[in-house]
Amino acid sequence: MDGMQMTGTPWLTTPVQLHGSRDYECGQNSTAECDYYQHYWHFWYEADHVFALPTVAFFTATILLFAAAHLLQRLFPSLSQQSPVLRRLAATTRYLSYRTFRLEALNWNSAPLGVLLLGLAGTLYFMCMTLVPQPYYWPVSTTLNYWGGSPPLATRSGWLSLGCMPFVFLTAGKSNFITAITGISHERLQVFHRWISYAFFVTALFHTFPFIVYSIRTHQMVMQWNTNLDYWTGVVALLAQAWLTFASMSPLRNMSYEWFKFSHFVAALVFAVFLFIHCAYTLTSWDYFIVTGLFFALSWLHRQTRVWAEHGVHRARLSMATDGFIRVKIPTKAVWHIGQHFFVRFMSTGVHALTIHPFTACSLPSQGGQESELILYIRPREGLTSRLAKQAVSYPERAVRVLLDGPYGGIDMHDLQQCGRQLIIAGGSGAGWLLPMISACLRTNDQLSTTKKGVERTSLRVVLATREAATCHWFEETVREILNEHGRDSLPENIDIELYYTGAPSGNSELDASEHGKVSNDLEKVPGRKQELPKSGSDSISQRSSDSRISHQRGRPNLPALMLEENSGMNAQDAQLGVFVCGTLSMQSDVSTAVAAAQVSAMQGSKRSIHLHMEHFSWA
Repeated sequence: MDGMQMTGTPWLTTPVQLHGSRDYECGQNSTAECDYYQHYWHFWYEADHVFALPTVAFFTATILLFAAAHLLQRLFPSLSQQSPVLRRLAATTRYLSYRTFRLEALNWNSAPLGVLLLGLAGTLYFMCMTLVPQPYYWPVSTTLNYWGGSPPLATRSGWLSLGCMPFVFLTAGKSNFITAITGISHERLQVFHRWISYAFFVTALFHTFPFIVYSIRTHQMVMQWNTNLDYWTGVVALLAQAWLTFASMSPLRNMSYEWFKFSHFVAALVFAVFLFIHCAYTLTSWDYFIVTGLFFALSWLHRQTRVWAEHGVHRARLSMATDGFIRVKIPTKAVWHIGQHFFVRFMSTGVHALTIHPFTACSLPSQGGQESELILYIRPREGLTSRLAKQAVSYPERAVRVLLDGPYGGIDMHDLQQCGRQLIIAGGSGAGWLLPMISACLRTNDQLSTTKKGVERTSLRVVLATREAATCHWFEETVREILNEHGRDSLPENIDIELYYTGAPSGNSELDASEHGKVSNDLEKVPGRKQELPKSGSDSISQRSSDSRISHQRGRPNLPALMLEENSGMNAQDAQLGVFVCGTLSMQSDVSTAVAAAQVSAMQGSKRSIHLHMEHFSWA
């Protein structure tokens, strides 16, 4: 920016202005030179309008497009089934939302194809806006700063970068306007938060390097660094931004999540302060800080209001479940639905009380406005969860103070209710996520049996794959407890549960009870190789528990085969199958690929539709 020639802190002078001046008087030697400088893509004094505002418009238009689709779905839920064209459009949208690509060697899944296409559109936008306009540098002149001290490449990339800033902070918040108007939960926005941050950082680099090149060419580098505040404030902001960008990558983040959160907030504060000083009040630069600050403040205030006004301080009781998980029971009047999670702050964990962690609700709220019991199952690891496990072992059922923030995310209840047949799949750590689905189905059965006899009930097929025998035993025991709460001795005819034990064979056809209570410190890993479904009577598995609707099997479930079986087994041509998954990356890849493939027949005219919801172990 031309402000690079100033020294000191001009925004501290009086009067402080919100916007910089646009007054310009051409000082070039000819009319042609003046026209060249004031060209649409060159003119420094209108660069914010030419580059920053279109960036805001690009992101805003994308958000409004998804908001319109969400609104139509809410106002006209059955609209997509009313005509072949709309059914094909809905199937195409689902295909783009479900199709992913996997690199087995890296245990990595790509974002869905539709999200990748959005990323490609953004990449093309920033590349074209940065690299297509010419020139990159002003023509060489014998007069120093003849055209101004800000190279055109630096000017446009700087404003493109600043246009990203409000959306980086907006997609980072748990409570945000994007989720409110599009229905896309905050954890699913994390991929956009990262990608916009990459664009933010890369365009900042494109803003920085031309100044370095220009200063070296004109032999001003040492002088500018020693006298120009904007140079070193820009460097400090860029270093903080680099940390924010690269330290957020999953390998580094997973080394110490609590350190990541702390350093992320500190680096964000340093970045915002130094970038604010760096930008001064150049043209409309402060507008972007005001909007960013407003988004952040509203998100923070909304969360704090929920934490203290809606929830308040709760008393949680910790104990160890039979599978080695920490069971947390929190009496509360909060309301949540299936698959939602709460951010929980445990106040009795020393320095860990400064951190807040997300945990999925493994129970349903009570009906009739009564006090509910929020149940969480937490796998012990390091840091906070290790501290909680020690407390649960040393002082079982001891009450500890907790703060709740939520609920967030979860399964779209409209989609859930529209699916007459539901296939629910989980791996290892996702076992607790299955329980509210079973409870909800039993609750619905009870309501239909008393109010709407004869109405067809939703049928569930629950598949749990785990390499720990203890998890199988614990899950079956917990299901029995849920059945007892509903006055039942066994599962109803519309619920089937299949437990797949993927651990090492013990030589016994029964699950090895000696493994009961063992805990793994790793997430459930599912081998990448595919395996045929075990056949009845084969040596590999198969037995029935005391409940005839719960089966135990050895080996990994063939998820594509399960999907094909469920899809072809739907009776009605216009039936909807709901597939809900919480598991490892390989499990998610198998299911999402199979569901995406099933959308092809819907695009060709089939009335059958399949809805997919995936719950991730890790959001980013």
